[in-house]
Amino acid sequence: MDVDLLLWRLREHGDLAAFVDRVIGPLLAHDRAARPPLVPTLEAYLRHAGRKAETARALHLNRQTLYDRLARIGRLLGSDLEDPQTVLALSLALQARRHVR
Repeated sequence: MDVDLLLWRLREHGDLAAFVDRVIGPLLAHDRAARPPLVPTLEAYLRHAGRKAETARALHLNRQTLYDRLARIGRLLGSDLEDPQTVLALSLALQARRHVR
């Protein structure tokens, strides 16, 4: 089963919204209140499998700016963006947020 389909089927289950809030809630709150938004940076970083040079190019940023944003994301979430379990949780939460109310 496709992950997006699974998340869509769980969209009204309260645990899915709680998962999104627990995993990326602080990042979403940051983006509502401050600039630059960091969710697009995290999405690009994950889309490029953690390859920072590729991520920086895709976002039209110099690498130091990307490193600074990734460090800020890590601090906001209290997460190690290099940890495979963290990467999986972040990827799922970013996908799931499109389906929760």
